Amino acid sequence: MYFPFQKVIIPFIVMSCFHRTTTSKIYMGVASAFTSSSSPSRMRTSSSFLLQWQKLQCQQKSTSSFTQTKQISATTTLLHQAAATTTTTTAAAAQTQQPSLKINLHTITLDELEQFLISLKQPKYRAKQVMSWIRDKGITDVDQMTNLPKNLIQLLKEYTVAGSLELVEEKISTDGTRKRAYRLFDGQLIESVLMPYEDGRNTACISSQAGCAMGCVFCATGQMGFARQLTPEEIFEQVSIFASELKSQNDDRLTNVVMMGMGEPLANYRNVMSAIKRMNSDLGIGARKITVSTVGVVPNIRKLYQKHENEEDNVPQVRLAVSLHCATDEERTALLPANRRYGGLDELLTTVKEYIDVTKRRVTFEWALIENQNDTPDVARTLGRVLRRHNIRRDMVHINLIPLNPTGGFGSGRPSGKANVEAFVKVLEDEFSIKATPRMRRGIDIEAGCGQLKAVVKKKEEAAEQKRKESISAASAAVDELQSFMDQGRQQNPSPLVGVYEDDEDDEIEEVTSSLTTNINQDLRHGSIVNFDICETAVSLDDDEDDFLDPTYQTKDELDEAQRLINLVTNSFPTPPPAAATATPQKSKKQQQKDQTQRLINIVANSFPPPPAAATATPQTSKKQQQDQTKTTSITDEDAMREARRKRKKLLKNLKAIEKLREMESDGKILNEEQLTKIAKEEEWRAEVESLEHNLK
Repeated sequence: MYFPFQKVIIPFIVMSCFHRTTTSKIYMGVASAFTSSSSPSRMRTSSSFLLQWQKLQCQQKSTSSFTQTKQISATTTLLHQAAATTTTTTAAAAQTQQPSLKINLHTITLDELEQFLISLKQPKYRAKQVMSWIRDKGITDVDQMTNLPKNLIQLLKEYTVAGSLELVEEKISTDGTRKRAYRLFDGQLIESVLMPYEDGRNTACISSQAGCAMGCVFCATGQMGFARQLTPEEIFEQVSIFASELKSQNDDRLTNVVMMGMGEPLANYRNVMSAIKRMNSDLGIGARKITVSTVGVVPNIRKLYQKHENEEDNVPQVRLAVSLHCATDEERTALLPANRRYGGLDELLTTVKEYIDVTKRRVTFEWALIENQNDTPDVARTLGRVLRRHNIRRDMVHINLIPLNPTGGFGSGRPSGKANVEAFVKVLEDEFSIKATPRMRRGIDIEAGCGQLKAVVKKKEEAAEQKRKESISAASAAVDELQSFMDQGRQQNPSPLVGVYEDDEDDEIEEVTSSLTTNINQDLRHGSIVNFDICETAVSLDDDEDDFLDPTYQTKDELDEAQRLINLVTNSFPTPPPAAATATPQKSKKQQQKDQTQRLINIVANSFPPPPAAATATPQTSKKQQQDQTKTTSITDEDAMREARRKRKKLLKNLKAIEKLREMESDGKILNEEQLTKIAKEEEWRAEVESLEHNLK
């Protein structure tokens, strides 16, 4: 398949300079297309461009955006934070994550690693050293690669990662079987199993899809549905991880691989074959040690034995295993709905015969034994007759009897008992000379069956999600209750407005605010000249001290008392000594006698009290006349005097504002209609100020 390199890669590299997030996704697609391409030479040609672009992307700094939120009170803030923390902590694992733009040491090829190190200005031979640590010694921690220089170790730490699969859960059986659940970059879960045997074999059971679309009713994965295809790198990495761990821990090697994990391998044919080629070339696993299992995807079974003109398109000589499970179309379609989709048993067995005739390789038929359904001697005889009818050689088939793994979605089936299994085997071997072997049950205590661990993980996540929702609901209820309590408190005891006093000036403040809002010019631009209106209620720090006198202390009795206290304090200090004799020129003798005489006159005059006022000098006013005199002014009471002072203060501010407006007018500023109206009131306001000052005196 030809891939338009110039039309895709060059615009792709240019576009990467503009949007990192978008190009990350495009990179994954382009890299996958090249990896799964039928021409490895084209993939190697493009690898240097992709790797150099990848290096540039790794050097970019990621930025975060922060959002600002408004909290009503400190208590509600804490409750919201508690709810948000619960949400973030529990849901983080389920959120989709962007793929990391780093080189995966488990999946990179030797040629690609050489190109990558050359782009980092490192010697080419360093790639073989790194690969030797990973493939031969099972070491993926670059700090343990002792023959590498420090600068290269630092570069590998910065630009590489030992695997992209996130281990979510691992279970180890008493028989040594290890079942793992991995999370992919987009949040999907897959499973891998490592099964050690007493004869020294180490077999890895690998997934090829996230989920499965075949819909087998007795399979846990088939009950989950299909999510997506795995890439060649994701398939190969499952095998590479097990191979590295066996070498690093036990100095052992991975001997066999079976594609019997999650998914239908032949429904992901291109990616599976690409990964198998690398298992053979990079990990040294023989093609005959790799088994591909299928429910019967007939078109792709034919690809396994067809010859292609391009040698690179031919697939390795892997083993084939077919999930048969039933001997009639009706029964098989009930258990495996894909049976009808691919032509039924006749089409499948005809293709299997062609595969055997062309490849000369034996085929394994998998048979999940379900008690009293497909484990009886009669079913075994039906199977033998079907194989004989299609002329399938007895010595080229093997029946692999699998004990049923119970799942929650298939409640009607149970594993067959020992007696039924032995009877089934006896019929096949004695009557049809077909070899049948019951498979040893492994990992049954850790639910090692296909899709079972994923189902457990999903249940845990669903329980955690339910708990998270309950926590959020409880926190939200607490927030709502607290908010309701606070609202109720505000209605009963409204909070005062800080810095605003509710007095007679409220209406005036509203009028001023309305006038200012009306005068705002909506067409203002940067650099425009703005005319300002002086607010009538603005406080000027240059006002007379009288404006800041507290009217509470301005009654006559209180002023007299204040003056008395001032005098008392003043007289408590000693009189300063007279100035030195030399400071004042000495008076003449005649002047001294004159001053002495005046002092004596003053003493005598002050010795007598002042004469009382004559009773008839001023006629005494009656009570009625005093009341009439009191009514001559309306500002004799304290409230009226306080109001008069406030009004005088306001008028003085207006007059000062008029002075500023006149200065603006003299400077050439054009005043608006409201400003001119204020200037016209100057005489009226001055007269009113004089009247108020007269009455206050």
